[in-house]
Amino acid sequence: MGLLPESIQELNPKMARLCLGIEKFGNLKCGKKFASSTMIVGVSGGIDSTALLIIATLLARKSGGRVFCAHVDHGLRDNSADDRGFVEDLCARLNIPVESFQADVSGYASNNSIGLEEAGRIMRYDFFKRCMKKFEADFLLLAHHIGDLSEDILMRLIRGTGWPALAGMDAFDPKRKLLRPLLSTTKDELEVFLKSIGCSWREDESNLCDDYTRNRIRNRVMPLLREENSNLDTGLLRLKYQAELDEDYWAEQTAEILKMAQVDENGALRLSCSILDKCHSALRFRIYKKILDNLGPGHALFESVVKLDNGFCARNYGATFQFPGNKVVKISKKELLFKVN
Repeated sequence: MGLLPESIQELNPKMARLCLGIEKFGNLKCGKKFASSTMIVGVSGGIDSTALLIIATLLARKSGGRVFCAHVDHGLRDNSADDRGFVEDLCARLNIPVESFQADVSGYASNNSIGLEEAGRIMRYDFFKRCMKKFEADFLLLAHHIGDLSEDILMRLIRGTGWPALAGMDAFDPKRKLLRPLLSTTKDELEVFLKSIGCSWREDESNLCDDYTRNRIRNRVMPLLREENSNLDTGLLRLKYQAELDEDYWAEQTAEILKMAQVDENGALRLSCSILDKCHSALRFRIYKKILDNLGPGHALFESVVKLDNGFCARNYGATFQFPGNKVVKISKKELLFKVN
């Protein structure tokens, strides 16, 4: 590999616009100029994360931010140590500190009776969390791109996921300070970027193995869908944007209604039937789910929420509805009572 660019000014105009577009998208989603902050970039060594690390570095140099790299060796492939060597060498060339972690994913999966994918995800995010704390980082940057978003939406559809999660992964998760600035960028664009600066990357041959659900979706299903619609990814990105607009609206409407609720010292919530009578069923469903989510762990299934609303509309006074997490909703003539037993 040749010398890597030290600034955006050294890129050709098209690649410079790509980087600035990624910065603009990230700023829009997190509401801040992320490149002027301290960032942890999760890097595997593949096309996506390698490109993100270099782009984030160039943006940080322009805006006064700091970049740290976090690499996880999952220990699932014979040559995974070579990936670590590649990432550490890349960071040395970029003059970026790197934290590497050797994870025993197989052992963790076995000890906790979970799949390798889930085990790897848990260990990876736990490591990222430790890095965020160590370096007092403002953002964790991950390299999911528009193709990953499309796969995620399809996987959620297959699992039967409903609103609002059906729209796929978020570009920004404020709770985890997780930012995905590439979510409107294609993998092809990232590959062109790396080739334009003469930077190589690592290929993970396990991505070709169809033992994992995501790989089957990526390798078998997505190519067929893109044959039917070459603009599939753009359409799903548009769907994501529309869903975010809808979710913002419904969140505002739900918040206004919940201002009228009464909460006692035990955390139980009472909401007047007269208030709910004035709400469209679409709003009532979101009100129920928001209250139930706020009561603590335990996911309320859509079918259970439908039964609750049917009970309310039928005026089944005295009826009690059970939800995961020992949550209970009781219908009376005056109100709905939400509580944890």
